[in-house]
Amino acid sequence: MNRCDAKQKAFAQRVYIDLKICRKWSKLHAYFDETNKWIFFIGTQSDDQPLIFVLPMSCDQQFTVDELFNLKSKLSSALPATISSDIQSVLMAIVANDFTIGYFNFTTGLPTVTSLESETSTNSVVSSINNDFISEIKTENVTNEWSTTDPSIVWD
Repeated sequence: MNRCDAKQKAFAQRVYIDLKICRKWSKLHAYFDETNKWIFFIGTQSDDQPLIFVLPMSCDQQFTVDELFNLKSKLSSALPATISSDIQSVLMAIVANDFTIGYFNFTTGLPTVTSLESETSTNSVVSSINNDFISEIKTENVTNEWSTTDPSIVWD
């Protein structure tokens, strides 16, 4: 990685520290693209998520629409042959002059939701409110008014 400029090395170091130490990513490996002279990472936030590319870059760096469209294929071509290139997204880590980092995720097509089933609750309890209150709510919804004949109701 001695073939890239010192500014890019500093940006890559800041992004690595932010992702690995501050954001606790489980995997983050550094690579160098000889053609474009980029330092980039492959990583994942947790072991159950797919790998993504992470490209540290300066806020002054500019890409055309075609370059953005071909970014994933350029990074895939720079991978060693031993690594699967079935990575579907690129996380651009844009580093400002004060070392503030902004992240923008680009995917190929719409991202798929894989953990939806595990997030769905199997618990049938929706509320812990007692049945009397639920009956009052149902009555109010049907008649559009609250019953005022109950002497135990206190109005504020």
